[in-house]
Amino acid sequence: MQVILLAAGQSTRLDPIKDKNLLEFCGKTLIEHRVAALKKAKMRDIVVVGGAHNLDNLKKILKKYKNVYVVEQKELKDGMAGGVLAGGEVVKHKNIMIVSTNDVFDYELFEKAVQESKKTEAGLVVGKRVSTYFPGGYLSIDKKGFITDIVEKPKEGKEPSNLVNMVLHIYNDFPAFLDYLSKATGKADDRYERALCKYIKKGKAKMGTIKYHGFWQPIKYPWHILKVMEYFLEKDEHRIHKTAKISKSAKIKGNVFVGANAKVFDNAVIHGPAYIGEGCIVANNALVRSSMLGKNCVVGFATEVARSYLNHSVWMHTNYIGDSVVDSNVSFGAGTVLGNLRFDEEDIQVRIKGKKVSSYMNKLGAIIGSGVRFGINASTNPGVKIGQNVFVGANVLLDEDIANNRMVLLQQKWKTVVNKKNANVKKR
Repeated sequence: MQVILLAAGQSTRLDPIKDKNLLEFCGKTLIEHRVAALKKAKMRDIVVVGGAHNLDNLKKILKKYKNVYVVEQKELKDGMAGGVLAGGEVVKHKNIMIVSTNDVFDYELFEKAVQESKKTEAGLVVGKRVSTYFPGGYLSIDKKGFITDIVEKPKEGKEPSNLVNMVLHIYNDFPAFLDYLSKATGKADDRYERALCKYIKKGKAKMGTIKYHGFWQPIKYPWHILKVMEYFLEKDEHRIHKTAKISKSAKIKGNVFVGANAKVFDNAVIHGPAYIGEGCIVANNALVRSSMLGKNCVVGFATEVARSYLNHSVWMHTNYIGDSVVDSNVSFGAGTVLGNLRFDEEDIQVRIKGKKVSSYMNKLGAIIGSGVRFGINASTNPGVKIGQNVFVGANVLLDEDIANNRMVLLQQKWKTVVNKKNANVKKR
């Protein structure tokens, strides 16, 4: 069985965070985690579909894997349909698995899907059983467990089942499906789903389904990075590299990874699950809990980092970083705080493509792009997004999103104060 792994998405909803495929979790990019999981499930031939924006990076990262081929989806506006068609030009087998790096789930599902697909004539679609509404496609199935329809984004309460369509599809006769896909018309964002629906309804063979109960998180919005971080932290093994230097008065509790040449100074506390990358410094009296730090980060004196994702080279000193996503090459001036809780403790909304979207989280800090600099005593309100290469001046309170390449300064008004003896003051 060959695999088409879709990785050409431009991650526009993730802005200001860059390509989700290149985000690192526990020392590996997301695309590496997906390829490694497929290899572990004995998927030999993998065709990775990228775009012009990430093709070179994908090739560089994946060149160490055997039988992994990277191809380009030239028309990114064609969405998932375009990605599958691009992969379809390369694959040679009839049995094809289609997977997206956007969906993170237990690797054991790959093996189970392959085994279950052998019991069906046409193949299968994996459905995630949900207990709350999810804005995606829902599977409609008959009494025998065969799929009869896929309903895209039904209104809440109108779902045909509690099974959400996951992007893990297996076709036992891929050329037959490809014929439907190549003829599909309409909007690019659901062209693949409409082709699949037509294939299910008009095809001679029936598509089965797997009802999946395990972890599943599609990375669609920035706060989903925190959910995926939690997943990988729980999976990662406790290990302190032999070159790491840990002070005798430092405390490391729970499942914690400390990378090569990292340093943990006096009275610092790391409360797992946590990942401290290569070359990081956790300074005196600092606290890191339930967080992930990339390479060469500095958690300075008296700083707290809680439930946050920090990419490479993030520098802090006397700060609070809570429930936040911070890209690479960011520095925080002393006293800067990222607020993560509303006064009314309601769920925090984030502006995505001009519209407010609920995070369904009552604690969410800032989402910060690469190359940002904060002055001293700056602060952000919950859910604020800060673009790439932004300068935030001292004492600034950010209560709205800031686009890329901006400078935000506090305007101060000055007046001269002259001390004079008041002759009219009566003596007592």
